[in-house]
Amino acid sequence: MNDRIVILGWGSLIYEPRELSEQIIGTWIEDGPKLPIEFSRVSSSRKKALTLVIDPDNGSKIKTSYIISKREKIKDCVEDLRKREGTSINRIGVIDLKDRYEKRFKYPKVAEKIQDWAEHKNIATVVWTDLPSNFAEESNNEETFSVENAIKHLNSLKPDGLLEAKKYIKKAPRFVATPLRAKLNSTNWVDQ
Repeated sequence: MNDRIVILGWGSLIYEPRELSEQIIGTWIEDGPKLPIEFSRVSSSRKKALTLVIDPDNGSKIKTSYIISKREKIKDCVEDLRKREGTSINRIGVIDLKDRYEKRFKYPKVAEKIQDWAEHKNIATVVWTDLPSNFAEESNNEETFSVENAIKHLNSLKPDGLLEAKKYIKKAPRFVATPLRAKLNSTNWVDQ
């Protein structure tokens, strides 16, 4: 097992790493674990646009990407990602196969998939953004997530939020093929 710490990505982290760009090596590798991902988080920083998160209930199995961190200490890599995401330390997932650093994750079955992938790839430590879906609580219609309800939410956004949503969905990596994105693409929603 090597000492690499890798960071998983599937959304804006890939195309908008911001300050994290100083702490990563190389380019994103499109060979991460397949995880249940969907545009099911209402983002306050993106004016209520929907963003991509791990969502075991509504997500589609999407092959994620990963990148190598320059950091040698797990806590430093976790802090880098926490800062970039503007979240709490408890919302950064960690699996360490080498030093048995404190494991931290929201969804045990997802963590198991990440651990299996890391073992197969001979990767010591995996760090990822572990924000939950908040669609039911934060959407404009306060309904459970579905493609129809997500479209209803998107169409109810104020103009600046709608612009943010279209930009985010359009910029999401091409491998992120969720049912919501497929439906939006089939109607050219992003380009309207």
